[in-house]
Amino acid sequence: MKTCEQVKIVEYHEGLAKGIAKMWNESRENWGGDSIVTTEEEVKEKEANSTNLYLFLALVGEEVVGYCGLSEYREDTEALYIPLLNVHPAYQGLKIGKQLVLKAVEKTVELNWPRLDLFTWAGNTKAVPLYKKCGFFWEDRENTTHLMNFIPMVLQIDWLKPFFEKHDWYTTSQRVIEVKPDGIKENDHTYYEYIWEAGEEFVRIQIERTGRAIRLIETHEILVEMKLPSFKLLEKEKHIVSYRIINKSQLPLDVSISGMSSELVEHNFNEMFVVNEEWSGEFPVKLTMPSSEPSPWKTHPVVWAHLVINGNQIPLKMGVFPKKAGRLHLRTVKTNWRAKETGLLYLDLESQLEEDSTWTIELPDNLVVQWEQSVVKTEIKGNTRLSIPLPIKLLKNHFLTEDLEVEVKRETGESFTFNSRLALAFPGYGAKFGGETEEYWYGYNGPYYVRIERRNHNVTIGSIRSDQDPVPFFTPKLGKPFSEDFSKKEASFVEYIEATQAFILKTSLQSDTFTPLILNTSFKIYGDGLVEIYHDLANEGNESKKDIFLRQPLYIQLYGLSIPQKDGVMTSKEASLPFIDYIRDKDISERWLFTSLKGDTKALSWPEKAVGKKDDWRFGIEYLVNEIEAKGKVHFGPIQVGLNTASTWPEWRKFVLGEEAKTINETRTYTLDAHNHNIVTTVGEEIDYSFQSMLTPYLNGKLSLNHEGETLVTEVCKEDAITKMNITVTHHSAGIKNISGNYSSVGQHGEVRTVQIIKGLGEVSIKNDGDNWILDNDVLTFKASSLYYPNIYSLTHKGKEIFDHQYPKAGPKAWWNPWGGGLHYKFSNVSHRTMFKEAVSIEPVHKLDQFGNRWSGLCLSTKITDHESMNGVVLRQFALTLPEVPVLVSYGEIHQGSGRTFAKEEIELNAFFKPAENLASCYAKIPTDGMFQTYYAGVEEVLQDTSFVTIGSDERSEKISVIHPSIRKMSEVYMNQEVLVVASAQYWSALSGEITVLKPTIIVIGDEPIHSSFAHQFQNISFK
Repeated sequence: MKTCEQVKIVEYHEGLAKGIAKMWNESRENWGGDSIVTTEEEVKEKEANSTNLYLFLALVGEEVVGYCGLSEYREDTEALYIPLLNVHPAYQGLKIGKQLVLKAVEKTVELNWPRLDLFTWAGNTKAVPLYKKCGFFWEDRENTTHLMNFIPMVLQIDWLKPFFEKHDWYTTSQRVIEVKPDGIKENDHTYYEYIWEAGEEFVRIQIERTGRAIRLIETHEILVEMKLPSFKLLEKEKHIVSYRIINKSQLPLDVSISGMSSELVEHNFNEMFVVNEEWSGEFPVKLTMPSSEPSPWKTHPVVWAHLVINGNQIPLKMGVFPKKAGRLHLRTVKTNWRAKETGLLYLDLESQLEEDSTWTIELPDNLVVQWEQSVVKTEIKGNTRLSIPLPIKLLKNHFLTEDLEVEVKRETGESFTFNSRLALAFPGYGAKFGGETEEYWYGYNGPYYVRIERRNHNVTIGSIRSDQDPVPFFTPKLGKPFSEDFSKKEASFVEYIEATQAFILKTSLQSDTFTPLILNTSFKIYGDGLVEIYHDLANEGNESKKDIFLRQPLYIQLYGLSIPQKDGVMTSKEASLPFIDYIRDKDISERWLFTSLKGDTKALSWPEKAVGKKDDWRFGIEYLVNEIEAKGKVHFGPIQVGLNTASTWPEWRKFVLGEEAKTINETRTYTLDAHNHNIVTTVGEEIDYSFQSMLTPYLNGKLSLNHEGETLVTEVCKEDAITKMNITVTHHSAGIKNISGNYSSVGQHGEVRTVQIIKGLGEVSIKNDGDNWILDNDVLTFKASSLYYPNIYSLTHKGKEIFDHQYPKAGPKAWWNPWGGGLHYKFSNVSHRTMFKEAVSIEPVHKLDQFGNRWSGLCLSTKITDHESMNGVVLRQFALTLPEVPVLVSYGEIHQGSGRTFAKEEIELNAFFKPAENLASCYAKIPTDGMFQTYYAGVEEVLQDTSFVTIGSDERSEKISVIHPSIRKMSEVYMNQEVLVVASAQYWSALSGEITVLKPTIIVIGDEPIHSSFAHQFQNISFK
């Protein structure tokens, strides 16, 4: 039997990492039932990079059954924080959560911190009562479920120490526990109340929510309290603070009380007296507006007094919200403003006076907008809002920032003024500018922006043209151990720089933990959606700093994710959004990632000397500085964010790594294919078909495959701890094999399929008959002639022609003269006539693909000798196949011997089809989202770019699938009354002496067209 007495609370060390991983893997039901898998090494790394000051673990025997972190609270000062609490499901009910939380409270008291915070979710009805019994109050807020514990503060009050030295605060607590937000409301203040009772003794404490401090203490001997007239108080006016002391004992109280002033609060007084029964006093306070209104995330300005009663110090504090007579906000509902355009802005007024008043506002002249009416005069009722439309003309796209004075006339006739600022951005194409509001700093270049939150340096990077969420960059952290100190402070310096090509927003943050280091961050915003982030770490001290880590956390939604993993690129086509924990960050092989959703793309890259890795539930980019010399500086970056900067991952990858980057293949999140991804095997050979997940969660389900009328089944469970499962299959005949089936797991069901080329045991026959070369693999026959045209002019399947040609003599047809039909490559800047005139040599070839499979075929070589710019260039066209399979692979090599450089030239591939005598019965079928997918020849059509196209005829059963290269300039189908041609084009660049290898185009013939999901498997074929 498991009992509470078996539980032991210990601090973390690496020897417990394996047990922590086991606990997390068995606790997923506590967190929504996700499939995240945690390893021992991941635990070690996570805890080594954690901001935890302490990590408490609950053990039952040698098993880790509970977890409770304790760190410094990142949102506010003077508080510690429980970032994560978990109890193993099998051990719930043993009060392990209680022991862990009480240990965190105990450590907070020991470290002399006044408060302990945590966050949870409103539906966590099991944990909320536990938290409340341990001293937490649920703060009533709209946007989060935040709990605060003031037990450490209470235990530090001198007057109360005798009570808590005799009585346990947990067992004597008299709070009523309800699963709802806490608080006693009075004059817009919220008070949290503790009550303890032990015999004739008791303690009652009230905490004011926003000041995070004690405003009332009552015991069986005494009552002390303070009151404010209201939570929101007008600036510059005198308000009365009330204090009261009641002496319940028989002995007099010697009291001194002093009002405490600060930059925002003027509360000066000092009094000394003796209280025999009761004393009360009223003292003035005057407030000054802070630079920005108090945030619900932080402790508000406080009005407070310091009391000493019989030598015991008692501070009383209450939070306050300084307010002006009113608020002004300038807003627009229009997204796109253009210079010289007229329209409406809205001046939103909010009176914070109790009575009605009349406001007069003079709108200042400026360089951004022209007011139709420069003076606004209006009556506004007390504590109400009013929106006034303002007709304007936009003079230029820029940031409007104007300070103005509002004249207020009260009903009594008294007049006064208050100051306010109007701030509004008018972004537009070509406009580069920056500006600030009370809450944010902004930088714009065209529609693209960077927004920095003042209170914590959280950054969002986005576009006003996009409906998708912007990319958030969270507060950077220095380590190790990593510190959150930047999250609590405003940047000490902000600079706006308009450069020639970009707009730069620069900030400076002074570290309190790693003194005297200063982090300077520059956000360089380009007009094409590229944003570069640079970090400079400056050492202002007289001693060098060693082994400093800088981590930049960020979050990017993983819909449509493409990320380099080992030797390929994992591309997700799934509807579900993977958690960052599902990504194998150790397998990230290159320094970029890419996402695409509803036509919007977001991309990320990081410098070569940085590492991209998980940062808890976020992604992080980490730098290591071996040493920063005294008075020295280290430069990092750039981190690059692309907002619709690239339309595909290969385009972004080329931008990041350069043109010379080796091509890598794409793979899906879940794949079914032959072992080692080899698409070619031999008749009679056993093949292990592997269903594999590229994500971290273990497979937990059943795989069924259909093979030659038989269903093959295998199952795995989570305890097998695998992400790949195999089924062995033997194919007894050559050809193209479509393997299909399904995979079912808890919560998911999906079809799986793959394609495999099974080559026969025979040989490919290659014969030469004068100028004519004939290749026969027993299923396909294709031909080329050195005297006809530089092409594969004929392709037959089981004796029936597929290509359109006019061998033995090329001549005019449709738009072409000469026209040779068939399949051929042609330089875009070289005419058909020039290609026709050049000599062609043909030879048999054998080529190995990337897996070592031997393909046989023909190579047609054409050297350009009669063209001004292309002289000396040799085009080699390869047509390859395998024994007994209906597959033709065509690719080209360009041997650049011209003595000059070529950059971004085009080369075309054209394949003319006529699978039936009557061209009008021949059709092209393309995958589209439109109404029509099948188009018949005989009518002129130009069909859009697709990755593959199916050619067929009503007169024949075969379907011809043409699979284009994944990287191409374009592909299309053109048809009219005379031809049906499938075309594509690729760019090529080469120095003199270089060889450029083109991506293959694959033709597959069968009774059914290939499935769309197979295209990438054929596109991955390459040759050595």
